[in-house]
Amino acid sequence: MPANVESMAYYGQVPWHGQGTRVAKNIRSRAMIQAAGLDWEVDMRPARGAIVDKKGEANRYEIIRLPESGKPEDEILFGVVSNRYEPLQNTEAFAFFDPIVAEGKAYFETAGALGQGERVWVMAKMPGAFEVVAGDVCDKYLLLSNSHNGTGSVIVKFTSVRVVCQNTLMLAMEDGQRAYRVRHSKVMSDRLNDLSDLIATAQNVYLSAETLFKAMAQVQVTSKLLASYLEEIFPRTAKQKKENTLPPKWSHVAEVFETCDDLQLKGVRGTLWGAYNAVTRFEDYRELRGEESADDRLSRTWFGSSADIKLTALQAASRMVGRKI
Repeated sequence: MPANVESMAYYGQVPWHGQGTRVAKNIRSRAMIQAAGLDWEVDMRPARGAIVDKKGEANRYEIIRLPESGKPEDEILFGVVSNRYEPLQNTEAFAFFDPIVAEGKAYFETAGALGQGERVWVMAKMPGAFEVVAGDVCDKYLLLSNSHNGTGSVIVKFTSVRVVCQNTLMLAMEDGQRAYRVRHSKVMSDRLNDLSDLIATAQNVYLSAETLFKAMAQVQVTSKLLASYLEEIFPRTAKQKKENTLPPKWSHVAEVFETCDDLQLKGVRGTLWGAYNAVTRFEDYRELRGEESADDRLSRTWFGSSADIKLTALQAASRMVGRKI
């Protein structure tokens, strides 16, 4: 299926794929949804072959994307779920951020969907960027995503974007969890309304990240230390160890580390902070075999294998400097 970024909405600079609808700063969730082409709803219907009890409740339901009003669209089947599943409409998911936007604690920057809408997402920028070394600034973001196919929770990920190169850095909470999660259940709305909990968690995550990034910039990387670091992120196979060969990804990351302009900045060059960003840059911009769509790239870097690798790289770096994230 073609990439879905044509209906993506954004504030500020044009996204890397050059598509989407520009919106004003500080707009509310409903306007953002409309600009991103996400003003549609889902419905739950008893699945074919489901067992229906005397109360008319089925044991399995289909999640259906309903056609937008006035548009010649077909219904789309997203998935099959149990009767414990509680759908969350796009308007409800995005509205979670409205109080934060109203108080000036964040503003919507980008929003869109993956596939045909199986997963929708919105990126909100937080105030108070921090500088790791002189001229190397990181912005703070909240990335909310909601799946409609029954495979995941409503999640808010804490991310940081390194301004000089637009690398997306995935952060973790103090307990190592990779996201603030809310399961699709009857009590979901109560958790989503607990904004104070989310804001407090976000402040702790960003403060921890800033402290860790600055500590990483103080560690000079030797060839031996770089090899140890990459071993934790891209471990060698038994065959590679026996034959004393290195994974191709090691040489690719090393080349980025040694030649990429933004990694040669004073205070970044030759440091663990630089090595970590070499990994994140490689994962964000590496070319895959075959043709990778915009959907595929976003899914990989924010929610898939690359997101996991980037977090592994951060956790490995934190162990090297003796700081817990």
